[in-house]
Amino acid sequence: MLQPPGTGTLAEQFRALERRIEELARPKAMLPVCVIRLNSNVGLAANVDTFAQTGWSASYDPFGMYVPGAAGVSAYIQIERAGYYRVHFHSAIGAANAVAGAKVTLNAANVNNSIATDSGQIPQQGGDGAVLDAIRSRTYLNLGDKLYWSNWCFAAATLYGSSLGVPSEITVQYSSSL
Repeated sequence: MLQPPGTGTLAEQFRALERRIEELARPKAMLPVCVIRLNSNVGLAANVDTFAQTGWSASYDPFGMYVPGAAGVSAYIQIERAGYYRVHFHSAIGAANAVAGAKVTLNAANVNNSIATDSGQIPQQGGDGAVLDAIRSRTYLNLGDKLYWSNWCFAAATLYGSSLGVPSEITVQYSSSL
C-alpha cells in the first residue's frame, strides 16, 4: 500500500498532512496596497506644481487609505500600517517643447517634502509627451503619514488620464516591517 512521505505511523502522517492542508487553507493577512487612477485628462497651468485634487479615484483600496480631494483641497493617501513601502507615481504629460516633472511628497502638498521625483523633456512636436515615473522602491512610512502627488510643466500642458493604454496612477504597496 502506498504511504504519504514522512515518518511515523500512517495515522500520524495523515494527521500531519491534514494540519498542513489546514494551514494552507487559512486566509492570508492582506497587506496594505492602494492604487489611485486619474479618470480623465486634466489641464496643467504653466510653471505651477499641480497637486491631485478632483478627478482621481481608487481602483484598488481595500484598507480605505485614499482620501479624495476637492477643488482647492489636495487628495492624499494615508498610511494605515507602519513599515517599508514601494511608492510609484506614473503619469504622462503632453505639451510642445517643454520640461515636465512628477513628485510624491510626504505629509504636505509641498514639493520641498519630496520622497520620489522624475522629470523629462517633451519633444518639439509634443505629440508623445513625457512619460514620468516617480519611484521610491523602499521608504519607511509611519502610521498616519500622508502621501501627496503632483505634476509640473514649464508650459501649459495636459496630464493624460491614460497614454497608450497605461493609466496615470499612483501605487503605494507595503513591503515589510524590517
